[in-house]
Amino acid sequence: MDPRTSLVREDRSAASVYIPAILAGLAVAIAGGVAWGLIVKWTEYEIGFAAWGIGFLAGMAILFATRGQRGLPLQLIAVASALLGIAIGKYLSFAWILGEVADEATGGAVDVPVFSRDTVDLFFDELGLVFDWIDLLWAGLAVYTAWRTLQPESPEPEPVPAEQEEAPAPAPREP
Repeated sequence: MDPRTSLVREDRSAASVYIPAILAGLAVAIAGGVAWGLIVKWTEYEIGFAAWGIGFLAGMAILFATRGQRGLPLQLIAVASALLGIAIGKYLSFAWILGEVADEATGGAVDVPVFSRDTVDLFFDELGLVFDWIDLLWAGLAVYTAWRTLQPESPEPEPVPAEQEEAPAPAPREP
């Protein structure tokens, strides 16, 4: 077999695994982040376990998109997707609440666009207000869940045949 064709075949198989994994991870990150941001906007309460859910959904979506494949690269994609989804959710929560506060304070005279440079700058300037110590717990659970979902499964131990299992021990020799 020509080594060049085997390399091409390996590249195609890697692309057929990683591209769907990345796309699934991005889709979950965006959808999960938007959903979490909307929950915060509508309830005016940040539900931390939504972050954990984003980690779980990222892992499951990647597992589904890769048809059950697991391993370190897919785990890293799931973790990055979970963290991106959490960041999107936190940013959207911040921007929408900021807009509501500005509306109440000015009677609707000031418009705070969600996707503006000023809003992004303010978000990064106020990271201490946006992220609390409890957020580390939920982000950690999201990362752990995304990681474990795609952890390679350990192989089943092979059963020992019965004749090997109950072999008599050799008798001690007398001098």
